Amino acid sequence: MTYPLGYLYPNEFAQPLQWLPVLFSYSLLISGADLLLLALIAYLFNKLKRTVPVLLIVGLAFYTVVLLGPLADLRNPDRAVLLFSHSHLFPTAENPGLALITLQGAVLWPLGFVLAALFTLLYFAPANYKRYLSTRNPFYKLLSLGVKSRTPFLNAVLKILAVVALIPLAFWAVYPATLFTMQTALWIWRNWQTLLPMYFADTFVVATAAAILAMWIYGIRKVGDDINGVLLIHGAASISVVALLVAQVAIWNAQYGGSPYIQVIDQVASWITPVVLLYLVTFILSLVAVKWRAVSLVVPFTGVAAALLNKWNIIVRAQYAQRSGLTFIGPAEDVIAHELPVMIGIVAFGIFLSIVLSILFPAEGHD
Repeated sequence: MTYPLGYLYPNEFAQPLQWLPVLFSYSLLISGADLLLLALIAYLFNKLKRTVPVLLIVGLAFYTVVLLGPLADLRNPDRAVLLFSHSHLFPTAENPGLALITLQGAVLWPLGFVLAALFTLLYFAPANYKRYLSTRNPFYKLLSLGVKSRTPFLNAVLKILAVVALIPLAFWAVYPATLFTMQTALWIWRNWQTLLPMYFADTFVVATAAAILAMWIYGIRKVGDDINGVLLIHGAASISVVALLVAQVAIWNAQYGGSPYIQVIDQVASWITPVVLLYLVTFILSLVAVKWRAVSLVVPFTGVAAALLNKWNIIVRAQYAQRSGLTFIGPAEDVIAHELPVMIGIVAFGIFLSIVLSILFPAEGHD
């Protein structure tokens, strides 16, 4: 079927959501890459010493879960193994070009995971050896990898691992947004110029919110003033999202104001106003919390609320704008209802892994 302005694909009638809402859950767990990035950078610059253990535990838990149902083929998760067994890394006559999904899933994710896991094991090794000496439990000796104390050599190895791991983790921090910007079938994503930097900042909001909440669970007095640094990063990320969203609305009005396209844009832009307000609230609270520590308990909830609304608007609602840019269809409640248990389960598994890792790795004793 054709439009006056181009071709309308049949699946735009049968499949209102080309990318299933489960991608929304994975986009939240991508924050694990940001948490690991923050932990590694803090270690390299000798900052946030009492916070690094918490960042590593939550970050590694979330990052581990993120590839359970690869973004490569959300409708056929049983084919996930093909991502590794039939990797398309180099161009061939049959498949020219480079597959970004294969590069991210089959190369950069395993590389980032191995480096982050090895860094975490070595970082916690001396503390686990102390636990072995006090309990004589051989499991703790196994986790210590035979490392008895934090030596200059161990610190050098950790710094090398941290520097190398930054590369795959940085790519994963913006991976979903990279996929969105490369789409040609979805009109809003194709015309969202600030999507990549905005998504990066938005994911940092989720990451720092998770970190702040984890600090409260671990013990806010134990981390001391380290939480202030995380609060400031949270506030900077929040105000960055606000600036980029406002800029995008201005771009849309300048490009499409007065045209038929603006009616579709307004459907997405209508959610941006409450999102901006929520981000402003979490920005202000993060600044206030630096002086009044108790306020920091509220910050994760306002930050996550803003990010959830923003990500749902970007990932799910933006897909209702069809290829022509002239039609905005209604929500696909049946698809969303079917995906909801999977979406909840993925995030729940990430939280469960955080609990398991917090038991395996002590957050204290890293002097």
